[in-house]
Amino acid sequence: MERDIMCTPTSYPNKTSPQTFSNFLKHTRTENNLSQEDLCGLLRQKSYLFDALDSITISRWERGVNIPSLAKQSEVVEIFGSELFDIYREDKKFINEGLALINLFESNLDRSEHPYYRNKPYRVEFIDSHHQNFMTLLQLSLVYESNPRLSFVSRKLTQPLFCGLSLVVAFSFGDQIVGHSLFCRTQAKIALEFMNDEADLFEVINHKSQSLPDTLMVFSSFGVTPHIENYMMSVYLNELAKSRSLKFLSFNICDESLKRKLTHFKLPIFKVRTLDDGHKPIKNYSFFCSRTEVMANRNLLKLSVIPSSKSQMIDPIFFMQLETNI
Repeated sequence: MERDIMCTPTSYPNKTSPQTFSNFLKHTRTENNLSQEDLCGLLRQKSYLFDALDSITISRWERGVNIPSLAKQSEVVEIFGSELFDIYREDKKFINEGLALINLFESNLDRSEHPYYRNKPYRVEFIDSHHQNFMTLLQLSLVYESNPRLSFVSRKLTQPLFCGLSLVVAFSFGDQIVGHSLFCRTQAKIALEFMNDEADLFEVINHKSQSLPDTLMVFSSFGVTPHIENYMMSVYLNELAKSRSLKFLSFNICDESLKRKLTHFKLPIFKVRTLDDGHKPIKNYSFFCSRTEVMANRNLLKLSVIPSSKSQMIDPIFFMQLETNI
């Protein structure tokens, strides 16, 4: 008879990443009244990744002698109804690794080539389609883009048509735009049709399916410094991580810099198309990965655990407050 398995949310403060997984595994095994041999048998039954697993390895994982890859960790955690995001967002060391990717104030290097920005505090705001300046900010944000598939801003369109679109903008002093991200929630089927040029942008944004959206699709993600760029990524990755109904992450971009970053993160390119913007051919890159693949990707997971709000200032105090509350 199959035994019901469960995961009780547990916080492990001040633990390193190996200890976090080790403690999760030991806690969950004990909670479900499983011996190490029982757990070994269960994992072998549930996933081919554990075909060669033995109870000695389970013991080493629980003691933190070593831990499996994030892909295997993700399999284990999901078997017990949880996700890596759920346990690593309680890991102070892991969160600090993520914060280091966006903390421009710890760096003495001037990484920005922007003429009006030199690693100063900035604020981030979610701008929804009802905002009075939505269309203006959307067009200003896309000045940085060269994606013909986002040329809708040149048409005479009313704001309600953009109700499914999420725009996040980073402003420096003087309301200079120094970063932005553009994404929406849609259905995987429609996202794939868009990537194959079988659906237009407004079908993606305003899908009429009765089912819940299962895909977060990113059209643009830009920052004038690597730190702001990482923060822009953390916004939609945190949105994805917090919404369990979202099963896929997709990108449709023409930004060569972002494409290099995603491939550096080892995300596979789904499709490459050549588009004509009227001046020269432009490469359009599509990425499509499952939620499990995102959770098992250390770089993406580190960015996803960074908490974000609808409006906040990014300055040294922001990091001090976060570290205090972790």
